[in-house]
Amino acid sequence: MTGTISWLQFRVGDQLHALEAAPVRQILRSPKLLALPLAQRHPHCAGLMAWQGRPLLVLDLGACLLRRPSLSRGDARFLVWSQAQQAGVLAVDDVGGLLRLSATTLTRHWAPVQPGLRPPWNAIRGLLHAGAPSLAEPCIPQAPWAEPIAVFDVAALWQACWNAGGAQP
Repeated sequence: MTGTISWLQFRVGDQLHALEAAPVRQILRSPKLLALPLAQRHPHCAGLMAWQGRPLLVLDLGACLLRRPSLSRGDARFLVWSQAQQAGVLAVDDVGGLLRLSATTLTRHWAPVQPGLRPPWNAIRGLLHAGAPSLAEPCIPQAPWAEPIAVFDVAALWQACWNAGGAQP
């Protein structure tokens, strides 16, 4: 990893996670969702959302990662992402700030994840120990003993959550 990398922090339940910020195109509150027909329902899919003239599937990360829907809280945030030919929407409990890290800082705080995790956790690229004072975001207070942040690949996370529900897009 070279230069500066930016990750968008988000919460699901009481867990802080992050994903690379570049593929995130928009963060929305309360978009209009269209329900899928009963025969096509998926346990992690909250429905469809129109974005820039195209329908996108909305996956609920709370339902996927914690087995507790993020949408049940009523104030979920929706991360619209697009990367290469893939696009989708992830519903999360809350969105924090950006973590911008230089390659030097990243070297000190990054721990790669070994292969073999079960889906959807196999979409984790690495763990970032953000408890260091130099990494703390003002919008998400963290103590020096804060848990590491799981950094996800957004396309792999979306696919893993979809597959974990037993369906193929």
